[in-house]
Amino acid sequence: MRSPFISVKGILALLLSFALIAGCDDGVVEPPIEQEEEISVTPEPVRAEVPPAEEETPPSQDEETPPADNDETPAGDDETPVGDDETPVGDDETPVEEETPVEGEEIPDGEDETPAGDEETPIEGDDAPVEGEEIPEEDDEIPDSEDESDPVDPSVPVSLGGAAIAFSPEGTGSEIAVNLTDLFTIPLDGVKSVKFFFCEEILNITKIGDNNVSFSITDGIRLYAAINDSDEQMVAYISNTSRGNTFGYVRGSVADALMNTGGMYVLLKADALMDSGSAIGVTFDGQNHFKADIKRPVEIATVSSESLIDGVDFGEKGSYISIADLLAPVDWRGRTFEDYPNYWGYYGVRLGSDPNVYGFEVVLATDDVQCEISGKRQAILSGMYISQIDPAKATKSADGKCFLVPDPLRPSRTVEIPANRFGYLTYFNNGRVLTQDFKLFVKGTVHYGFGYLKTGWIAIPVKRTNN
Repeated sequence: MRSPFISVKGILALLLSFALIAGCDDGVVEPPIEQEEEISVTPEPVRAEVPPAEEETPPSQDEETPPADNDETPAGDDETPVGDDETPVGDDETPVEEETPVEGEEIPDGEDETPAGDEETPIEGDDAPVEGEEIPEEDDEIPDSEDESDPVDPSVPVSLGGAAIAFSPEGTGSEIAVNLTDLFTIPLDGVKSVKFFFCEEILNITKIGDNNVSFSITDGIRLYAAINDSDEQMVAYISNTSRGNTFGYVRGSVADALMNTGGMYVLLKADALMDSGSAIGVTFDGQNHFKADIKRPVEIATVSSESLIDGVDFGEKGSYISIADLLAPVDWRGRTFEDYPNYWGYYGVRLGSDPNVYGFEVVLATDDVQCEISGKRQAILSGMYISQIDPAKATKSADGKCFLVPDPLRPSRTVEIPANRFGYLTYFNNGRVLTQDFKLFVKGTVHYGFGYLKTGWIAIPVKRTNN
C-alpha cells in the first residue's frame, strides 16, 4: 500500500492561496481593469482663443499591466505535473499504481509539452520562482520575437476617404488651430502614439496663387515662408503632446497673403510609435504624406447677385448696384452674407474712427473694366462710365439719407442715390444704344478681418433698355 503524499502542485496552490489572502484586506481579489488605447485625428476647427485641449488619458499612460496574481498562475501549474508524476513513480514501480493519483493531479497534454522546460529546473527549486510569481526567461524573450516579425518596410495604413482635408478657419483670431488626432482612424494594434511633421516635399513649392514663395522647415514642426522677396515669417506649426496633436496656422502678413489666394496648402506626414519602441511611418492612401488645404474664411462671388440696366438716366434704379450685391460673399461654411448680414462685421475690419463699425473696405479697379457683347470679351465701349461710390468719402444729403453723386456728363451737378453702408458701383452709357443683354466684368481688392483679398473677375449682368 503506497504511503500518502502531497504533490508539488498542491503545495503551489496552497502558497498561492495564502499569498492572495495575505495581500487583500477583505480577502477579495479584484482583477485590474484593462484600459484600451485610443488614437484618433477633429475635422471640427478650433478657435484660437479656445485651446484644443483633449481630456483623454494620454496613450503613454494607458499601457496595460498584466495581472501579477492571476494570469501567471497557469504557467506555474503547467510546469509542475512532471514533478508530481516523478514522485509517485519513485515510490511505486508498478505501472498500475501510476494511474491512482487521478484526482486532479495529472494533465496528459502538459506531460508531453513541458518536459524540456522542467528538465532545466530542479524540482527542489520550483517553490522559489512560483512564490515570487516571476515569468520564466523564455517568456521574457517573446516580445523580441514579435518585433522580428515586423515587415522590413513597415507602415501603419490610414484611409482618408474621398473627401479632401481642409483646415477651415472660424472667427478672426491670431491663429487657426486644428486637432489632427481626430482627422484619421489609425489602427490601434501595437500603436502607442502618433506624431505629425511637415513633409519636406513642401520645399519644392515655388508658387502659391500669384505669389512667388519659398518655404523652410525647422525641427520638422515649424513652417516658414517668404513671398515675393519679403522677409521670412512663420506661417504654421505642429504641436505633438500627450494631450493631442495640433496644427496651427499663424496669422501674419505672409500667412494671410498665402491664405487669401485661395490656393494655400500644406503637406503633412506622421510617425507611429509602436509598443515595441520602434517608430513606423504612416501611409495615407498609399502616400507618405497628405495634403491639407488652408481655406480662406470668405469667398467672393464670380457673378453679381443683382443686375444693371442699360440706357437709364444716371441716378435712376439700374444705373447703380450695391457693393454688397456685387461681392455677394459666402463664408467657408457656405453661409451667405445676405442671409447672415452680421457677417459683414464678424469677418470685417473697423471702418473709420467708430470702434463699433466693422465691415469690408473695397477698392474696385474701375479703370480696368471689360464687357462681353455677343460673346466677344473686350474693353468697355466708348461712352460707358463706370465709377465707385465710397460711403466713407461720399457727400451726403442734409438728412444723411442720400449720397450726392456727381453726374458723369455734368460733374457740377449732383444726383441723389440712397445711402447705404457698403457704397455702390455706378454705370452710365452715353454711347451706342445696345439692343441685347450683355455683361460687364470688374475686379478689385477687399480688405477684411483676414487681410487683403484680390477678387477675380466678377460678372455683372446688364439688361437692355426697355425704352
